[in-house]
Amino acid sequence: MNEAGSTPVWYVAYGSNLLEDRFLAYLVGCDDDRPWGPHRGAADPTSPSGDRRVVVPHPVFFGGHSRRWDGGCCFCTVEAPPKGRLPVVGRAWRITWDQMADVVAQENGLPTAEASLPDHPPGDGEAVRVLDGMIDLLVGMAPMDGEPACALASSTPPPAGPPSTSYRAVLAAGMAEMGLSADEAERHLLDLDRSNRVRDRRVRSRWDRDP
Repeated sequence: MNEAGSTPVWYVAYGSNLLEDRFLAYLVGCDDDRPWGPHRGAADPTSPSGDRRVVVPHPVFFGGHSRRWDGGCCFCTVEAPPKGRLPVVGRAWRITWDQMADVVAQENGLPTAEASLPDHPPGDGEAVRVLDGMIDLLVGMAPMDGEPACALASSTPPPAGPPSTSYRAVLAAGMAEMGLSADEAERHLLDLDRSNRVRDRRVRSRWDRDP
């Protein structure tokens, strides 16, 4: 056990883990009959001791192509958010530092032993590489109630890619749990989808090159 294993930490989620039922799969496990597939769960299956809606202070977008979801999933980078974008909706879950190791490993489809977390959560603005995977960084955020908070991020995220209907639905359901209306959720989901912007830029670029 990590020496700080029982330390409370706020895990700031921004993708499918906005939905409580989906996030609990990382802690208590689930079978293959769920939309997010089977999960082994954490060594400590204790449910989060708190949760709240927060703003993620980093860019988040749909990217890559998940075989499980058949479309893009949410990825986060460590830069400051660009101007003109909506605040990224996040949900902070109060878990333990040991549970965080199980979460980050399962996010990458790896055994928990593959995650090398530091002895203590990273400080605000600090990014630490914790494993060899697509979602390889822990990014510290401003403490919440005097306790550390951090999110998962990618040092080399995939290109933008549209999400599947099922993945979008899970995010929308999570936002609804936090009190967002359907219209509010849709606006945030559209803002996460850069694939349309990429296609629009390519079309404009081709048009600009035409004689």
